[in-house]
Amino acid sequence: MGGERCTGPRPVFCGLLFADLLGSSNYPPLNASYARVRSYFLSDASQVRALAFFHVLAALALMSFAAYLYGWLEREADPGSARLAPLALVGGATAAAFLLLSALVYRALAEPSVLNDPSLTHALVVLSYLAGAPAIAVPLALPIGAGAAAAFRGGGLQRWTGWLGVVAAAVSLGSAATLLGPMNNSSAAYGVLLLAAILGFAWIFLTSVLLAMRA
Repeated sequence: MGGERCTGPRPVFCGLLFADLLGSSNYPPLNASYARVRSYFLSDASQVRALAFFHVLAALALMSFAAYLYGWLEREADPGSARLAPLALVGGATAAAFLLLSALVYRALAEPSVLNDPSLTHALVVLSYLAGAPAIAVPLALPIGAGAAAAFRGGGLQRWTGWLGVVAAAVSLGSAATLLGPMNNSSAAYGVLLLAAILGFAWIFLTSVLLAMRA
């Protein structure tokens, strides 16, 4: 496998893994005190800047995957699935845009002067969760759903990826429920959000591998 066709899907899972699962392992929860939040961003500023950097890479990788999926749906899927290709591209681009926004928020929080204002600090932490979680998970339901539809229509993806995609897309849409209540890391809605991330990452990774093997 070589050339231009292999560059789209393969990097996306690693970029998202580093950005959201490894780089943010010590990130303060939403109910953390101002003292704890300020201490984290002051003492771990280099990690926060790295987190922002990996979110930029993840955004580029996700956009690349969405473009790759769009092209695959247009070229190789059946006509019914091909009509869903624009939705895949729009959903992936929207999710990538919010990944970039979350990167900018992280980078802003790494500035000591920003941390002198408790209200601004809290607002940016909440925005980092919103931009980096439901704002990404919800639009990702579009490319996942489009890929799942192609799998059910026999477009080259195994049928089980279609079922995984249906579940992942449904949970991704359900993660919008986090917007209806207070931001809380221990709420049921936040659990749905974590499940959406796990299933979405799994679908993207597995689909990336399958599409790369077909290239």
